[in-house]
Amino acid sequence: MKVDIEKLAGDQVGLTVEFTPEEFEKYYEEELANILAEIEIKGFRKGKVPRSIYLRRFGEGKVLQQAFDRAISDSYFDALENNKIYAIGEPKIDIDFERFAADRVFSYKASVPVYPEVKLGDYFGVEVEKMSAEVSDDEVNEYILNIRKKKSDLELSEDGTLEKGDVAVFDFEGFIDGETFPGGKSENHQLEIGSGGFIPGFEEQMVGMKPGEEKTITVTFPEDYPTENLKGKPADFKLKLHEVKKRVLPELNDEFVKELNIENITTVEAYLNHVRDNLRKVKKDESERKFEYDLLKKICDNAEVTVPDILVKRRIESYIEMEEERAKHYNMKFEQLLAYQGMTLDQYREYVSETAKFEVTKELVLSEIIKTEKIELTDEDYENGYQKLADAYERPMDEIKEKFPRDTVYQYFTLNKTVDLLKEKAVIKEEK
Repeated sequence: MKVDIEKLAGDQVGLTVEFTPEEFEKYYEEELANILAEIEIKGFRKGKVPRSIYLRRFGEGKVLQQAFDRAISDSYFDALENNKIYAIGEPKIDIDFERFAADRVFSYKASVPVYPEVKLGDYFGVEVEKMSAEVSDDEVNEYILNIRKKKSDLELSEDGTLEKGDVAVFDFEGFIDGETFPGGKSENHQLEIGSGGFIPGFEEQMVGMKPGEEKTITVTFPEDYPTENLKGKPADFKLKLHEVKKRVLPELNDEFVKELNIENITTVEAYLNHVRDNLRKVKKDESERKFEYDLLKKICDNAEVTVPDILVKRRIESYIEMEEERAKHYNMKFEQLLAYQGMTLDQYREYVSETAKFEVTKELVLSEIIKTEKIELTDEDYENGYQKLADAYERPMDEIKEKFPRDTVYQYFTLNKTVDLLKEKAVIKEEK
């Protein structure tokens, strides 16, 4: 068998595979024998039909087709493996029937999409700004204020005039171009004015209303509003205010702290330190995530790579599969959940397309860095990786190792090691 390889345009590789008549005859005879073993013809027992009778009655069309299929299947995957060609999609096969008819030489051409070439730019020593994880007194106070609000009581306002910080009980109905829209109507809705719970401009226009008052306000849905068919559209809302309620906040004292039932936290001072520590941890995690994203984004932007559509589409479908599994927990289909957001499945695909493209680009670039830097895993790397998985799953490490053998986590651990190396070598510019 002869195999020729050529690079084609658009991240495609071409294979030309040729069998001698003797090589192909082996496939032909095996497939004919398989057919003769199963076929039944009147006057002959199963498996006893002479080949001459079969070929005279049915011809060799089925035999050739099965022989072609087997020869292609065997040779195609062998050619990929022997030539280290990493296909990312199905091949397009073109059989040379004219040559086969002339001299029984079976040959075919296959064009197959492969992983694209990646030209790396700078990836070590990339400068990235890192967000501070320090927590201010204002952040601590704001967090505690929100906790006090959750524990607060609501009392009817004596003068009834709606102010910022009050809770309004009201009816509303929205109209776009004079028509109602899904989710645009509610009765006895409760909203804290100034909380940002509604679209910009809505709450501000309610300030000063009194119970029983009716009012029409006009607002515009933001361009990034999650419901696709409402993005950027102006809307009129008819309002009727029923009640105005004031929040009565509990006093921040030791008794309040004790009622929160936080282990070993019984005083205001201990609670303040506890809140600060927790906020610092949250900010540190957020800072690390943003730092990693910004670093990898710069490294990907520095590289030159054309991402194949097939990989992006495959990643988008993986997102959909995950969302479909999540929707099952609510006894719903993912498309139903999307409908509540005013979005179709095709709109969702468009919505996540940039994320999918970046994720694919990141993996292609990291894979090229791994190859360039000859990054390999040590036993210690595996142990550290398994420990992180055990912590994440909150399971014993032995159980994690049994569930995820080394061959199943090799790529994941290698990518993580590479990202850690890039972070170590990055030039960090602390955010002011």
